[in-house]
Amino acid sequence: MAQVHSRVKYQRKSNNSMKENSTQTEQFVTFWGTRGTIPITNENMLKYGGNTSCVEVISIKNNINKSIILDAGTGIIKCSENALLRGDRVFHLFMSHMHYDHIIGLTKFIPFFREDCEIHIYGQAKFGNSLKEIFQRFFSAPFFPVEFFQLPALNKIHFHELNGIKNIQIDDIFVEIQPLNHPQEALAYKIWDFNKINCVVYATDHEHGTRKDLEIEKFIKNSSLFIYDSTYSDSNYKNYIGWGHSTAAAGATLAKNSGVKYYGIFHHDPASTDEYLETKILVEAQSIFKNSFLTAEFQTINISELNTLLTDK
Repeated sequence: MAQVHSRVKYQRKSNNSMKENSTQTEQFVTFWGTRGTIPITNENMLKYGGNTSCVEVISIKNNINKSIILDAGTGIIKCSENALLRGDRVFHLFMSHMHYDHIIGLTKFIPFFREDCEIHIYGQAKFGNSLKEIFQRFFSAPFFPVEFFQLPALNKIHFHELNGIKNIQIDDIFVEIQPLNHPQEALAYKIWDFNKINCVVYATDHEHGTRKDLEIEKFIKNSSLFIYDSTYSDSNYKNYIGWGHSTAAAGATLAKNSGVKYYGIFHHDPASTDEYLETKILVEAQSIFKNSFLTAEFQTINISELNTLLTDK
């Protein structure tokens, strides 16, 4: 099976093309950051990228597009630049959780620093702090020179707490929510297209091996694309039990049991080279579920064309 791989500097041309040619419902996914734990720069890790978690899901119908941004790792920097070039001024940002690798890109999230942008942030209140208070702590001394109240977009930043909520609707886009097994908990999201035909599941960070796996199997059942925390191989996972991350094999098993169409291997370990990902992680996944592929930074895929992309030429 061929490995999906396409890298782009910006998506402006591609997204304009989407709008012009789209007369039916379509769903596109761009992986702006696929690495876990810390961003890295390494010549042996260029193919799949070094930016941390950020995925954008765009649903299109009759030249109307709706963007959902998942997490704010360093990948969100290019994501926001591209969205502004595309003409977006309203942003919907869903946070899986608030660990550093998933929020560090917020300091370079350009819409925060523009008065013409409206930002909606979705996530959990935790440890007695509201979602807004958590963000305020991040944008404060001594961690960052700009205080939250100084952000130019301040009056257009809206917080939506998801504690105990199973689903939410953003205009005509329906998003389902599932808690994951991770220290201090994380949330998975299922994003449906306008017609509720195709859906993308974003499930990072999660550690397999508990009853929560059964809940995830139900949550992802028959989804079009399952993006999953596949940090470790079976051989090195034993050194990281309890750290809150999973394996490619565990993700492939979930995909197989749930009848998902495609499984995107995500949240690559900062120690995993391109070669290790291809010869170890991918091989383990595809031995269980053939429609597995490695997600790559700046990779854009049309959900309806995944079958073509994953076919050997």
